[in-house]
Amino acid sequence: MVSEGKEQAIEHLSKAELAFIAVLVNLEGGLAEGQDKPRNSYRLSFENIKTVRGHVHRTDDGTSFEYSQSPKGLKFKIENESDEQIKQAAEDDEVKEPKEGKTYVAILTNQDNIEILVEIDPHDIAEILQSARDKEITT
Repeated sequence: MVSEGKEQAIEHLSKAELAFIAVLVNLEGGLAEGQDKPRNSYRLSFENIKTVRGHVHRTDDGTSFEYSQSPKGLKFKIENESDEQIKQAAEDDEVKEPKEGKTYVAILTNQDNIEILVEIDPHDIAEILQSARDKEITT
């Protein structure tokens, strides 16, 4: 699931071994078929990649990575819940999707796969980088 905000970004970066900050320029994908649990799988392309942790090798096309998350509305009916409660729970269970043109902190599991995406305000990049460095020094 896509998280949001500089606090989330700093928290995830403090534990990451491989991470970058970049602008999402292209998004392809959707619901992946044939899996036990429904997943939204994407191929994400970024520009202006700034490596924050580790060393991110450029892929063949230079900027694309795989990312998947649970789709929205996976709330199951619980006994004694009214239809209105179920509808509200499904809306509350809304999953934030990646969006082109937004800036993200990406935490990678390896050179090709993003595990965590955090949408950030581009104006917060310097503060996020400084906080991530500070946490790295203190841990």
